[in-house]
Amino acid sequence: MPDSKVLFHCLGISKKNYIKKYVIPVFAISILFPLLMLILVPSILYGYMLIAMLLVPFALLTIVVLYPISSLEGKKKEIDNNIHYYITHMGVLATSQMTRVDILHLLSKTEAYGYLARETGRIYALIRYWHISFPVACRFIAKRTPSVLFSDFLDRMAHATQAGEDFEDFVISEQTVVMNDFMTMYKDSLNSIDMIKEMFISMSMSLIFIVAFAIIMPIITGMDAKLLVAGAVAIFLGTELIILMYAKTKVPTDRIWHTLEIETTADRRIKWSMPISLMLCIILTGILIAYPILPTTIMFAVSLTPLLLTGIIARNEENKIKRFDDNFGAFIRSLGGSSGARSGLIIESLKELVPHDFGPLSKNIANLYKRLKIRLNTTRAWEHFAAGTGSNLIERFATMFVEGTTVGGKPDVIGDIISKNFMRILSVRKLRYSSAASLIGVLYGLTAGIAATMFLALSIISMLSNLFSNIVVPSLDIGISIATVVNMDIDLLTNILMIMMAGHSLMSAMLIRVVDGGHHFNTYTHFVGFVWVSALSAEFTMRAMGPLLGII
Repeated sequence: MPDSKVLFHCLGISKKNYIKKYVIPVFAISILFPLLMLILVPSILYGYMLIAMLLVPFALLTIVVLYPISSLEGKKKEIDNNIHYYITHMGVLATSQMTRVDILHLLSKTEAYGYLARETGRIYALIRYWHISFPVACRFIAKRTPSVLFSDFLDRMAHATQAGEDFEDFVISEQTVVMNDFMTMYKDSLNSIDMIKEMFISMSMSLIFIVAFAIIMPIITGMDAKLLVAGAVAIFLGTELIILMYAKTKVPTDRIWHTLEIETTADRRIKWSMPISLMLCIILTGILIAYPILPTTIMFAVSLTPLLLTGIIARNEENKIKRFDDNFGAFIRSLGGSSGARSGLIIESLKELVPHDFGPLSKNIANLYKRLKIRLNTTRAWEHFAAGTGSNLIERFATMFVEGTTVGGKPDVIGDIISKNFMRILSVRKLRYSSAASLIGVLYGLTAGIAATMFLALSIISMLSNLFSNIVVPSLDIGISIATVVNMDIDLLTNILMIMMAGHSLMSAMLIRVVDGGHHFNTYTHFVGFVWVSALSAEFTMRAMGPLLGII
């Protein structure tokens, strides 16, 4: 159980005020609500409605208890996901002549750090307005911050200040310490991907049997097949959705694409491809409905295939971003070293680097030099450079480089710090991409297995329906509901199962995107692939089992 001091620090409210404003009113409502319903509408409080009325107070009390814990975990994750940028930024600023308090003030104004910026702002406020010493302020927040990584860093910073260690030397040495802690945390999060993969597979395999039983049970019980199958499909997709949401909480939040408001050619391609894909889907669906010459399973796959256009464009642009990231570390290190040798002259140093080959980044470097040479807006020029690459990593680190050199930092040291930390982050990202690649193969195999199992059960039902529709059976209790078997709508069940497979395909594609952190439009690439695997597996199963079961 988290420390109450940390819990209410994250909420920004004292324990006393939280109990007064939230706990007591909710507790009162949870008691009064059932009583009022019993007095005002006594007729509805029977059976399930009575259970629902009793669950409402329980749900309210659960929310008021769990909300502080949920808030703490969210803020902890937000800090841990930004600590590597934060320590790099601090190291860059420490190379200038700024005081440690001014550095904290500047970091607290950086909105990209989210709750980490708020925590830094609290340290600054304690020092600036409450006149508390730097070490005491750091330790005060260290005892209340939800992140262990940030708390340990603040404790070390407080001790270094008291010991009289030079702030620049301390922050430079902390680059290795904090980045190692961050990489360990990142790798631990990646290890959870294996657990999520096993959970997704085991739950899907278990739920297959629920859907298969839902298909077969009507012939024994005489229940409505459509209702049973629809309910089983809802349980199947609902469970996969819960696993997907759980995966989002475990996997590190690490954006690949930039967050700038500058619209690039890649952004426009993706933006305009989506309406075209949807329009083609609608046209194809209309044609297939008007001229149903293909099997139902294949019709589903064909009607969704135009989404591949958007998916392929997003995937190609994302691959370009990864290539830009691979070359940025060498570029910023070279620029920093060259600028340090030229007493901080960035434009002249950049001019010397333009003829050099930095792979796909070379064109962007040339454009950056042209913009900087005009001397209109240095910050804006670097933003266009970052937007041109489309990379969130380049956006964040390029901003640090500009800010650090603008306030008088040492370009060579800044370039070295940024380059090393950039490459460390890139190394754990590649581990993430590797985990996603292994997940892709597993999910394709799982999808084919689910489709084959579902449509095998449907083929058996179709065989029984054909069998009993052509013979007269005496009215004896033989354990099979003949009327239910004969009246089963196989086409409708086929449509329901394909809707289930389309939903499963979407969940699987989204899980891949959660794991690798890519653009959400890139989801459509694997979504269409999964739907086609489902359709082909289903069609192959029905056609292969048809002659054996006497359907064809």
